[in-house]
Amino acid sequence: MKISVLLPVYNIENYLAATLASLAEQTFRDFELVCVDDASSDSTPEIMRGYAAKFPALRIIRNETNQRLARTLNIGLKACQGEYIFRLDGDDLLTPDALEKMAGALERFPRANAVVCDRLHINKAGEPFRVSLTLTEDYYLKKNMLFRTAFGGQPCLIERAVWFAAGLHSEFLRAASDRDIGLKMVRHIQIAGLPERLYLYREHAANTTSGSGAYKNSAEFQEHFRRLTDRVFQPEDYVNDWAMVKRHKALDFDYAGERNKKYANTILRCALCLAARGQKKEALAEIKKAEFLAPRINYAAFAALIALGFRDLQKFWVNMNCWFNYAYDENNIVELKTKS
Repeated sequence: MKISVLLPVYNIENYLAATLASLAEQTFRDFELVCVDDASSDSTPEIMRGYAAKFPALRIIRNETNQRLARTLNIGLKACQGEYIFRLDGDDLLTPDALEKMAGALERFPRANAVVCDRLHINKAGEPFRVSLTLTEDYYLKKNMLFRTAFGGQPCLIERAVWFAAGLHSEFLRAASDRDIGLKMVRHIQIAGLPERLYLYREHAANTTSGSGAYKNSAEFQEHFRRLTDRVFQPEDYVNDWAMVKRHKALDFDYAGERNKKYANTILRCALCLAARGQKKEALAEIKKAEFLAPRINYAAFAALIALGFRDLQKFWVNMNCWFNYAYDENNIVELKTKS
């Protein structure tokens, strides 16, 4: 298996050397590094060239003018020659065994053509402080994709053919290109979740996603994702199979309670959407499944609101998020557990 690591960079001189060092330390060696520099004006290009000797299969592509992230990613994806592609951002890190473990997961699950792992959040100094948890099987990850990005960006190793079957990134979007490509991948991907913290996501003031809140609340943005979600998913996809809910409860991984709560979060959101469609009976049945996974919540109050009926989903959603703030984080980011 040959892997392409796609590294989009833009004015990231403060963190790029650490990122490249983490790649140079990979125990899995059969990979090429494709770096697309989106017209950086700092020392990013010099840092890349300085590491060239450590990567025999290195290609550096430089945009003459700034193209923004979505187009930069598409340029890189077209240049990648590996059977599988892993996107790594220029301020993030990988554990030394990350690519090896992801490749191993694909060998253990021959039906899968992609794998996603947990993300360990680190601060500017590289110190870990919280973790984003993945769900562990294709069924749950696709349910999660109904409401949040579960795959399509980092930290995912995805077969090259899946990217192109999905049509690559929508270049008109100024944010959330990960969610866009993830939704377009749903019909082409069979993904395995690897519940290990192999990807280190660095949080700092200059993250690409910073300052995109107003755009994400725009009518144009909301309508795009509403139409895309409706095209990919059918109404019956908002119903969760009881057997799969029970299977999830029986899975034995670290952060098991938090993972159950994340899936329960998704099921409650399914209940909201069913209720907004006038399917009260089905919505109330979903609440029972969420309660089975994460019983320490006042589901009776939630069920009472659904039983009353509503049509303004967005308004109700805001109130629901305030009420059930226990886990209504888009990425289910939890505090890092320390060993005693």
